[in-house]
Amino acid sequence: MAKTGVPLPSRNRLWRVLDKEELEIIDTAAYKVLKDVGVFIDDNELLKMAEEMGCSVNYETKIVTDIPEHVVREQVRKAPRSFLLAGRDPEWDVEVEGPARRQYWAPESGATDVLVWDEKGKKYYRRRASSKDTLYAAKIVDGIDDFDVNVYIYDAAEEGHQGLPSELNKMNAMLQGTTKWAGHLCTTVSTIEEYDYVEKLAAEVAGGEEELRKRPLFWTVYNYIGTLQLNRFNSWLFRASVKYHWPIMPAVTAAAPLMGPAMAAGNAAISHAGLLFMIALKQFHDPGVAAVPNNIVFSLDPMTGRGGAHVPHFMLGTCAMNQLWHELYGLPTAQYGGTFAASLDQQAFNLARYMALQIISGTDFIFEQCGGEAFDPALIPICAEIARMGRTLMSTFHQIYPTPENLALDVTKEVGAKGEKWMTHKYNLDRLKMFPSGFCLDTDAFDTWLGKGARSWVYDLCREKLKELEKHEPKPLPKDVVERMNAIVKEGNEKLRVR
Repeated sequence: MAKTGVPLPSRNRLWRVLDKEELEIIDTAAYKVLKDVGVFIDDNELLKMAEEMGCSVNYETKIVTDIPEHVVREQVRKAPRSFLLAGRDPEWDVEVEGPARRQYWAPESGATDVLVWDEKGKKYYRRRASSKDTLYAAKIVDGIDDFDVNVYIYDAAEEGHQGLPSELNKMNAMLQGTTKWAGHLCTTVSTIEEYDYVEKLAAEVAGGEEELRKRPLFWTVYNYIGTLQLNRFNSWLFRASVKYHWPIMPAVTAAAPLMGPAMAAGNAAISHAGLLFMIALKQFHDPGVAAVPNNIVFSLDPMTGRGGAHVPHFMLGTCAMNQLWHELYGLPTAQYGGTFAASLDQQAFNLARYMALQIISGTDFIFEQCGGEAFDPALIPICAEIARMGRTLMSTFHQIYPTPENLALDVTKEVGAKGEKWMTHKYNLDRLKMFPSGFCLDTDAFDTWLGKGARSWVYDLCREKLKELEKHEPKPLPKDVVERMNAIVKEGNEKLRVR
């Protein structure tokens, strides 16, 4: 039996930012955006696919408009509410049984650089990340039970710099480095043929293409670039997802206030419109395959141009999107958000405050986005601590229900006003699991903490924990499978290399 996910309380106990009428207003606005504004698609094949769905297509401007509401609604209804995302080890299968039923966790970055801490010199240096770094991080995440799934931390930027197909090399590292579901297949800049090699690679792990259909090891991730613009690389990935029946997780990154409305409601309507279009187009051409909307409502800090996941616009917008898809469409949701700060302590703070809203609003897949363009591996235990906080809250949520057992009035009467026997009473001893420990927090008394050198959590304790986590080795694939995977990657590197 799979051990992934934390059960969520019933939906009426989750935090909501809008009532049903307000959700329907944003939903209606999204369909108006699809009709009057439309979507830019920089790929003639995908434009044809949109035209086949009944949209108006201008092949000169590459704008798709008049996207029919009744067709979108009909197609979105085909997206399954329940589905399987497979771990290489079935113990780590993710069995989704509908929206807001269970919550799943993973850290995420996609950093192109590794931040290396020089302990002696007390300073950072950075270097370009490679698939070896992808593999390193995947192994660490694989060994942390607070993470239900695995998502790449480092992009294979070094391979990309060499002109090699980076997504192929990255997915090879992920599939070999974890027994959990392997997360995100993203856009390539080499050629659409790279996805043929990724399919071959995953089929080797799954035991054939047919088994991969039944037990998908990853999903495909799209970010509209700008407001409602699908570039050729997003288009290639979408066409590959239809060809190979891969699940999808689309997102719209209308970067307010530079490339999107400054008010969260307007930006949510744009994001919702883009997701409706992508999921409908997927179901029209590949019906019944899992499609999980990413509830991101993106914003930037207008003073710096950096991601603004810490601002209310972002936080409120994502929670509203979560409701839209849960309550009006009955689909599970995902999100990646958190922080674009540089220092570890600021990242920990921003992650914790943003994730708190995702937890209590019932987001199904929580991906802790951190590190930006460069990632310090010490962020992995930081993310694990935040995940444990969220998992603990949801897994023990039922304790607040005022049932006779939880109220314990008979026991209170028995113990009496002084309360001296509570600690040794069977009632409490049987429920000590309601008080779980942290992942790597220091809970020593103040004087003890001072005596040990007043160590920082993010800069000292998390680095110590990281050394322990580095010892984990996931269950390896059979030798012959690894040999065939390496041969596929070698052939892909030779045939697809940009010279």
